[in-house]
Amino acid sequence: MKEQSLYESYGHSFMPKQAFDFVSLIEKQAGVVFQWMGLIIPVITASTLTLIAEKKSISLLEIARGLGIPHQLAAQRVKTLLKLNIIVGDKDESDKRRTNYQLTPLGEQQNHLLINYLFHADRVFSALTEEIGVDLMAALKAANQSFEERPLTERISEGRVKK
Repeated sequence: MKEQSLYESYGHSFMPKQAFDFVSLIEKQAGVVFQWMGLIIPVITASTLTLIAEKKSISLLEIARGLGIPHQLAAQRVKTLLKLNIIVGDKDESDKRRTNYQLTPLGEQQNHLLINYLFHADRVFSALTEEIGVDLMAALKAANQSFEERPLTERISEGRVKK
């Protein structure tokens, strides 16, 4: 059975899979564009780089909170950017347990390239809204907010689904 027919057989139940497939496709295609534009960072670290650039100096906890991701995931992204010499960490003077991260000169250069990419990506995804007749950004925000307010477990239990 082909995946598409599987999706059709089960209606909207595979919507998260379709969303994941879209994310994977865009991440793969963005990786090619990143290379073409001279970006050496993995696509998945773009939001981390952007946040660090905006804040100038930021802790791991602040990165996790700022991106709305688990601490461990933020740590992985920071580790990647450290290895690439995009950021550097300095111990906080007032709290030696805390490390603050800032961009290196290479990080500043990569951030400049990333801002250029983001400008073009914004135009592409805005045009996609026109092309498909759906504002995916608004729809995704609304879907995320809706499931934050009423999780899947609650929605399924409302349908009286047995365990």
